[in-house]
Amino acid sequence: TGLDAPWSIVPLSGGGALISQRDDGAIQQLTTAGDVRHVGTVPGVASGGEAGLHGLALWSVAGTDWLYAYFGSQDDNRVVRMPLGGAADAVSLGEPEEILTGIPRANTHNGGRIALGPDGYLYVATGDAQQRDAAQDAASLSGKILRLTPEGAPAPGNPFDSLVYSLGHRNVQGLAHRTDGVDQMWSVEHGPSRDDEINRIIGGTNYGWSPTPGYNES
Repeated sequence: TGLDAPWSIVPLSGGGALISQRDDGAIQQLTTAGDVRHVGTVPGVASGGEAGLHGLALWSVAGTDWLYAYFGSQDDNRVVRMPLGGAADAVSLGEPEEILTGIPRANTHNGGRIALGPDGYLYVATGDAQQRDAAQDAASLSGKILRLTPEGAPAPGNPFDSLVYSLGHRNVQGLAHRTDGVDQMWSVEHGPSRDDEINRIIGGTNYGWSPTPGYNES
């Protein structure tokens, strides 16, 4: 209780979790005792409409624990990472480092879910930012699922020789990887008014938007 527009929850290895708050850019910690404490505020978050602080992901890279965050700035959507320190029930955040900038932003359709895959790369879900045709443009970051290295470069083997892993998405706001050893990723995507989708994500696939929701191939 007592949270303000919670958006993403990531479990901590020692118990508890970190929670993003969309509207004020705050990171809250749920401690192992069940208390909620303020960890910090991500600099540069500019909320409005559906935009603000969105997805979180934890990633240990070269001995450093990083908290990755997707958020809407004044001019774009972007991904940053912050070193994570402190004790188990009193974590702290270091200064943010830009990983990916220039993802188009709008009042709605900002995407925002990020997830670390079992292949060791970061998956970033973006919305079409109210520009329907951009989801079909492989050169645009809108309406895509992106696949990144820890530093924000295109992951090796990406099907379009760019950051893009799949395209034709309207507004993906959920990503999950199977944890039973099967290499599968699934997404949840908002449709127009209705027609929300659950999709199995396969690299290089076009999921239909725009002009149609993914299930409609006509």
